[in-house]
Amino acid sequence: MKAVTINISLNPELAEFARSDSTAQAFDSMSEYMRDLIRRRRQEQIQQDVAGLEKAMAGAPAGDPSVAEMAAIVQAQHQLRAERGSRARRPGC
Repeated sequence: MKAVTINISLNPELAEFARSDSTAQAFDSMSEYMRDLIRRRRQEQIQQDVAGLEKAMAGAPAGDPSVAEMAAIVQAQHQLRAERGSRARRPGC
C-alpha cells in the first residue's frame, strides 16, 4: 500500500513532548511514533465500538422473532410510515 504524507503542526510544548517521548520509547523516527499513536487510538475506538455492540446485544432477545412477533413488527413499521407520510403531506409541516 502506498504511503500518504500528512503534515501536522504542533506548538513547541507538544513538539518537545513528542520528541522526548519518541526517544524514550525507542522509536526510529517521528513517523513511527505517530503511526503507533494512531494505531493505538484506532484500537481504542474498535474496543469502544465492540463494547457498545455487546451492551446492545445483552438486552436483545435470543433467537429469531416468532411469526406473531414478526407480524407485529411489520404492522408497527407500516403504522409509523403511514403516520410520517400523513405528517409530510400536511400543509405547513
